[in-house]
Amino acid sequence: MNEGVNVGLLMFLTLAVPGLLFILAGILVLVLEKRKKSRCTAMTMGTVVRYSYVNGTPSPVAAYRIGGVSYEKKRRFRGVVEVRRNLSPKDWTEENQSCYISENDVLHIRGGAVLNLRAMAESLYPMGSSIPVWYDPEKPQRAYVERIPVKGSLVGWIFIWVGLGFAVLGTFLSLVL
Repeated sequence: MNEGVNVGLLMFLTLAVPGLLFILAGILVLVLEKRKKSRCTAMTMGTVVRYSYVNGTPSPVAAYRIGGVSYEKKRRFRGVVEVRRNLSPKDWTEENQSCYISENDVLHIRGGAVLNLRAMAESLYPMGSSIPVWYDPEKPQRAYVERIPVKGSLVGWIFIWVGLGFAVLGTFLSLVL
């Protein structure tokens, strides 16, 4: 009987407690994101100065000036969807490779095994073009490029749901074992 209590307690501590920590981390991410969104009330125009290619996602980097101080901020998307097809080198044309941003702020990339990400980034956000930047007047380095997100952070929600799964599983196993 004592061994069963120890296994149950071990399951609870191993799964449920980290699950609760994941839930708290997700809530913290959502609260901080909501606070940032509520504070970014001022708008200025930035200029696309370069591109960032994190995980194959072409994102413009906007430079903007507030109070004589220069800042740079990368455009972030809510998500990225890639559709890649097997194309022969002769089919690597611009019409077979394209990208667009959907209404829900998801970047869609279509192309073959080899993509010209710079051309795609340039087609969406030409170098030197103007782009709106929403910033916090008290801390101008806190900003959003092009638009303020409407929905909560996807990362925060993932943390909450994964944490909830671990917490439920750990609690269930601690009661069963």
